Amino acid sequence: MPRLTKARIVGWLLLFLAAAAAAAPELTVVTEEYPPYNFQDHNGKISGMATEVVEEVLKRTNTRYRLGIYPWARAYQMAQDAPHVLIYSIGRNAQREQLFKWVDIIAPYDVYLYRLKSRPEIRITRMADIKNYRIGAVRDDVRAQYLEQAGVPLDLVIADSANAKKLATQRIDLFPIDELAQVALYRREGLDPASVVKVFKLEALSAGLYMAFSKQTPDDLVRKCKAALADIKKDGTFDRIRVKYLH
Repeated sequence: MPRLTKARIVGWLLLFLAAAAAAAPELTVVTEEYPPYNFQDHNGKISGMATEVVEEVLKRTNTRYRLGIYPWARAYQMAQDAPHVLIYSIGRNAQREQLFKWVDIIAPYDVYLYRLKSRPEIRITRMADIKNYRIGAVRDDVRAQYLEQAGVPLDLVIADSANAKKLATQRIDLFPIDELAQVALYRREGLDPASVVKVFKLEALSAGLYMAFSKQTPDDLVRKCKAALADIKKDGTFDRIRVKYLH
């Protein structure tokens, strides 16, 4: 009889835990079009290096979620205003530090200013030189925030695809982008990646891309995701995902 009672208690406990998990609100996951880190493929599926890492983290934490791709400014605002939101791939800076609950780095990030290869007269040897040129940037992006704080006037757009096209037609002189993203973007837009060259590295931005939660997200979920991401890096899964996109 006692054995039967224990079995019932365990059964009820499992049912309770399952019901509690089902009752947890579905996580809203937001990102932007920024290949090779996050992008929508030809079948409409959201893919990419960072996407694979994020989805593996959520799988290991048994988190129900809905993933959407938006213009960056909208995704960025959603992650500040709404509860239970995860945003990626997001750069981390002092301006954003208190706006989110940060997990950790999910992708490498090395940002350079690019110019047309055909315009060698554009030269930058120090930050102050940037102000002499027309610079394109994505609204509310970490690159735009950094340059704005440095007092650089910007031509703001909603996506880097617009920057690439403006650079090609010389409506801007330079724009900042990560070197992996530059190649992926140009191939996706039907442009020649070799038509542009690096001019100047923005060292302060070249630290890594993160996943982060809205402030209203429960701390327990943030802790679980931090632990899962650490495990992914430890067991080799992170490197296996990353190497797929480094060619």
